[in-house]
Amino acid sequence: MEDKNQTNIYTQLTEKEPEKFEKIVLDKEEIKNVIPHREPFLLIDKVEILEKEKVAVGYKNVTGYEDFFKGHFPGNPIMPGVLVVEAMAQTACVLYLFRPDLRGKFAYFMSIEKTKFRKPVRPGDLLELQVEVLRAKEKVGKVKGIAYVNKNVVAEAEFMFILVEKGEEEKRYTTEQRYLSFPNIHFTTIIHPSAKIHPTVKIGPYTIIGPNVVLEENVQIGSYCNLEYCTIKKNTRIFDSVCIGTLPQDVKYKGEDTSVVVGENCIIREFVTIHRGTTTKLTSVGNNCYLMAYSHIAHDCKVGNDVTIANCGTLAGHVIVEDNVTIGGLVAIHQFVRIGKLAMLGGGAMVSKDVPPFVMVVGDRAELWGINIIGLRRKGFTREKIKEIKTIYRKLFRSKLPLGDAIAKIEAENKFLSEEAKYMIEFIKNSKRGICRIPRKK
Repeated sequence: MEDKNQTNIYTQLTEKEPEKFEKIVLDKEEIKNVIPHREPFLLIDKVEILEKEKVAVGYKNVTGYEDFFKGHFPGNPIMPGVLVVEAMAQTACVLYLFRPDLRGKFAYFMSIEKTKFRKPVRPGDLLELQVEVLRAKEKVGKVKGIAYVNKNVVAEAEFMFILVEKGEEEKRYTTEQRYLSFPNIHFTTIIHPSAKIHPTVKIGPYTIIGPNVVLEENVQIGSYCNLEYCTIKKNTRIFDSVCIGTLPQDVKYKGEDTSVVVGENCIIREFVTIHRGTTTKLTSVGNNCYLMAYSHIAHDCKVGNDVTIANCGTLAGHVIVEDNVTIGGLVAIHQFVRIGKLAMLGGGAMVSKDVPPFVMVVGDRAELWGINIIGLRRKGFTREKIKEIKTIYRKLFRSKLPLGDAIAKIEAENKFLSEEAKYMIEFIKNSKRGICRIPRKK
């Protein structure tokens, strides 16, 4: 029975001014030239454009052989209501994209509202899909659709859609394909084509992976990070808002090809910054390092293995930090300073001279404060080695001899020094900035 509450759009138009409305009829192949849908998801067989950019009618001959009838429902085949709405939307796309200036664009649903399903659609029905443009802007449109079978309304809806340029669609497709290949990378991540990323890498939202980045196995990167011109080795975890490999703060830098290398099993906490090199071409961080929040490693620094830098620790350019060093919070290290193995720098220290291995330094214009006994014990040093290091330390810094004379005396008196003692003496001999000294008595 005909629905008295609905008026056929075509009848309404032709009764007003029949000479004005000349049909444009598109068969299935012509429809494919307008919209990208293909079988089995092309749900319209013919479209009649009754008023350009305004009104169209689509037709779908429901044969019963469509794929969706296999499961919807066996023994009681019914065309899903959402596919009826989809067929209306495809008809609207043909109407909209038939314009020559819109050919090649894509249309995406934005919203569906006022949707009602009144009667089922079954095999053998001829589905008539009438659509009318309610509002049209440059990229966004709103359409009203009514679906009929034998002049009875079976469904109706209003929906909005947005038009997308082909280039934007290809970009979207690339992003989606990348997500399928790398499901642990958030879809908002921006990745430069030159980046090399292992499939096990995890990357959080809104992170930028810039040019010449290499991310090895099991690297984890948080959100809002910026990485470029760097290699991050396996099992390193980078937390949120970290910048690695960005431009150095160095007036000598003129755009040379330089980089950063971060070793394996490192932990890099929030807001850490590591700048790429300038004159030496490289800034490097070793394995198993722990860089706490807001710490900074400047251009051309070389940080060894098992180094800990606490919150806001700052390394100026060309600093060398050897293995197993602990740098306290708010420590600032002058450029070209060298920090020896297993040294410990107390919180707030201002370090302008080289720090010998195995010692502790503290204070403004950092001064020696004894041997790092706890650190030595944790690294497995025997009592005998610790005792020898203490003896060498006293002779070097508490004998009241000039440092050169103290070294000469130690070497003359001890023909068989341990490797640790030799290393400590050679470190001091090779110092170019001078050595931190013990505090003067007031």
